[in-house]
Amino acid sequence: MAKAPDLFDAPSSPRKGYTAKDIEVLEGLEPVRRRPGMYIGGTDEHALHHLAAEILDNAMDEAVAGYASRIEIELAPNDVLTVRDNGRGIPIDPHPKFKNKSALEVIMTTLHAGGKFGGKVYDTSGGLHGVGSSVVNALSEWMEVEVARDRLGYAMRFERGKPAGKLKKTGTVNRRGTAVTFKPDQTIFGKEPHFSAAALYRMAKSKAYLFRGVEIRWKCDPSLVKAGGATPAEDTLKFPGGLLDFLKGEIGGKAAVTPRSFTGRTENKGGSNNSRGGSVEWAVTWVPERDPFLYSYCNTIPTPQGGTHEQGLRNALTRSLRAHGERVNNRKTSTITPDDVMAAACAVLSVFIR
Repeated sequence: MAKAPDLFDAPSSPRKGYTAKDIEVLEGLEPVRRRPGMYIGGTDEHALHHLAAEILDNAMDEAVAGYASRIEIELAPNDVLTVRDNGRGIPIDPHPKFKNKSALEVIMTTLHAGGKFGGKVYDTSGGLHGVGSSVVNALSEWMEVEVARDRLGYAMRFERGKPAGKLKKTGTVNRRGTAVTFKPDQTIFGKEPHFSAAALYRMAKSKAYLFRGVEIRWKCDPSLVKAGGATPAEDTLKFPGGLLDFLKGEIGGKAAVTPRSFTGRTENKGGSNNSRGGSVEWAVTWVPERDPFLYSYCNTIPTPQGGTHEQGLRNALTRSLRAHGERVNNRKTSTITPDDVMAAACAVLSVFIR
């Protein structure tokens, strides 16, 4: 019987030469446009909404850091999306390393450029750090950024990731913050995927639940929502109850095992350099009439595949119920497992970490 050819023994074909001239060096944001799936997971509708999430996450980082109290999201026809915040505003002064470019231009046109690496500007942050805004810019037909800092307004336009002009001063303004407006590039995503008003509204609502200190104002062109549907054309989202409001909204009026939900929040004040060391908030109840769920988030970003934060909640609830059983002399509680505890649980968990 003849021996099967071995891959490592096979001689290389002289027709398939591999030399230095075959090595491509992609500059700027060209790698993103060539291989968008490496950055946002593909070019389908889910990936399209990833663009919106990245810009919204940047605004949320300003809110979580304590510099913004309001975010506005506006969806216009032809998939034009605007996200505004009243935070500090993207820096517009010349960048020390690129003295002929503003920091705004560097952030929007350079991969791995941002203020979230060292931990000095933001204690916590979400999204693709140093990549998110530039990736959205690269995959947009056009993007316009407006910044208000120190009572002065600035604006800059980009087309497919490249500056369409220099940063312009627009005059005196009585506000502060950043506004990003962009239109996804059909040459990347095709003509089929479109922004879903319902998906964007759910995204905005979940962010407002996760950080009770922010008010999110939602606005959508009426032609993009169904009359009488669950997605309104305009809404103001602010939830002082945080995750408890989230949980109540999810379970509706269905009866729970206990009259009160188990909720709490704790903050670790022992972070390095006297900074905040993160926090955790949870809301749990047991509703036999509803399918169980556990929604978890880290720095306001959904974590659908779980993690140590979810496992920690499961273990803590199990230990607590066993300890309660010992106190009331109920020996059966010693056999409780995490699966038993979560079998009918409806829970929302949010952690903020450096």
